[in-house]
Amino acid sequence: MKRGSKVFGVLALVAAAASILIAAEPNDHAIPTQAELEAAGLDSVPPAEPSARAVVKSNRATVAASLIVQEGDTPAGAPGPVTALNSPFTNGNGVVGFTGSAGENFVWYDTGVTWLNSDGLPSVLTGGEGTMGVSNTGGFIYSPSVDGNDSVWTHNGLLLTDGAAAPGFPPPALNTFNSRPTMLPGGASYWVAGVSLSGGTSTEARVLYGSSDSTPATITRVLASGDMVGGFPIASGSNGIDFDYHLSDDASHHIHSLTLDTGSTNDDGIVYVDGAVIARETFPTGGGDNWDNFDNVSINNAGNYLFSGDTDGATGSDEFIAYNGVISIREGDAIGGITLASTASVSTLSLNNLGHAAFIWSHSGGTETLFFACDASDLTASSVAVLSVDDDVDFDGGGPDAVVTDFNASSAIGPGLWLAEDGRVFIEVDLDYGAGPVEAIIALDLPSCGAADLVVNEIDYDQASTDTEEFIEILNPTARTINIDNYSLELVNGNGGGAVIYQTIDLPNVDLLAGDYYVVCGNAGLVPNCDLDVSPDTNLIQNGAPDAVGLRGPTGALVDTVSYEGDTGAPYTEVSGVGLVDDPAIDFYSVSRYPDGIDTNVNNVDLSGRCNSPGLPNFGATIDCIMVPVELMSFTIE
Repeated sequence: MKRGSKVFGVLALVAAAASILIAAEPNDHAIPTQAELEAAGLDSVPPAEPSARAVVKSNRATVAASLIVQEGDTPAGAPGPVTALNSPFTNGNGVVGFTGSAGENFVWYDTGVTWLNSDGLPSVLTGGEGTMGVSNTGGFIYSPSVDGNDSVWTHNGLLLTDGAAAPGFPPPALNTFNSRPTMLPGGASYWVAGVSLSGGTSTEARVLYGSSDSTPATITRVLASGDMVGGFPIASGSNGIDFDYHLSDDASHHIHSLTLDTGSTNDDGIVYVDGAVIARETFPTGGGDNWDNFDNVSINNAGNYLFSGDTDGATGSDEFIAYNGVISIREGDAIGGITLASTASVSTLSLNNLGHAAFIWSHSGGTETLFFACDASDLTASSVAVLSVDDDVDFDGGGPDAVVTDFNASSAIGPGLWLAEDGRVFIEVDLDYGAGPVEAIIALDLPSCGAADLVVNEIDYDQASTDTEEFIEILNPTARTINIDNYSLELVNGNGGGAVIYQTIDLPNVDLLAGDYYVVCGNAGLVPNCDLDVSPDTNLIQNGAPDAVGLRGPTGALVDTVSYEGDTGAPYTEVSGVGLVDDPAIDFYSVSRYPDGIDTNVNNVDLSGRCNSPGLPNFGATIDCIMVPVELMSFTIE
């Protein structure tokens, strides 16, 4: 449970220090004119000086937010104050990246600037397109001008530049532009490029390129003008491969908005998913009208996908968002207490690997609202309004700090929004502190999903030799306080696939606050942040193959259960516990939920072996684990 003013060791101190370093960063689109034309005109944002951060007094809704960076800040690694910012993107761990400008263009990763255009010398890098990507290891891709040529550049250096030979095409084909780059968590890069088949400077074809390790040696042609799709070739010229495309984090699924050469402009637009045509202009939607055009797309590791666009139906209901090819929300619908009155339109959308969705609609005379849905398969029922233009944001818990005056989302430049798996959504906005708008990247904590009750968040059941540091951590992932009296932990022997309870631990009368932890251990002298010391001191939790820990609620129902090292008998396994192992050969190691509190009701998806962190948020490290001594966890800062 929460421990007042106590500081919980080195990890907490590092996290606190990191939070102080939050700064601001820019977004500059100064790329060559030809590239601007090819990439549909990336515009720059003029510098602005933020006003003093006086509290904004209003009757508007106030939404808690984290400020990542804004114009006027001088972040770590930047040569000067931020003058512009671009769309945020995250990797598989929820770490944010984007490009911007602060005297020169930069790449941001996590808490600061990690790359400047000048770092590319002797190559001369200028500008930087708003679309980019970051990997789990800090790799990046973006699209600056390199020595005057429109290019893509990664942490490994130059990937491709216009005027170079076009990979995957026979001579004399040349590359003519490079745009809309993305990077997957594993480090693979993808982007849209132009090709002059005749060796000139005009774009005669488009191609989606990929590079498995973000180096020129592995560039491959993924999809290109002339490829046959649904019985027709992808259109040539500057059409065909649209800038709206998305790949799942594991690269196993892909979705594209494409233009085919059908002989007519009326039916040439399609949505293409994993090799199949899902929707085509003039073809029935299944809702009494026909598909008309398509724009935003997103797909996840499960192969589920979202796309938006228009139908040829009545203007009051033609804009839509579709899930897996079926329209879920239409213009005119009421969602989250807001009616999407005509002429409502979708600005951007994002689907994560947990099946959650975030999207922005412009509605009611141009008002924009960010919505979040815990269940993307049922957007109408599960969507809630999170933040609207003219709402206040509160960065420090002390009341309104600034007014949101605009969402900078645009399918023509960058999504302006990215939904991570760690319960946050990152958005590019304009803020007004009272002296005019400044650009900013902010993060919002989203409503809890799939967590109606407590969860078993971490289990350390096995150490080298005698098990003396065992613990079970419970997390309250909800938005409410839960009294844990009348809850109990059940320790289950799953020998042979059975389910025999060998110990029941009744929990005390304690109010567990929203987002807080409760640690049950065998020896509080060896386990930091232990809230309840139970017997025995050693070998408290059995070592698996398989075994389980269940959490039973006040109604007598199991509210959560974790089976490890295999599948314990019903009802103590959520789908599968195969592969969940607390390796005793690794010190300070446990089976834990990552991201913290994730609960899709699949044990070996939600949990994995990682460095332990009793009473603290779980984190991604799997090697070089350390445990802060108990005596260092108990000092108090007055």
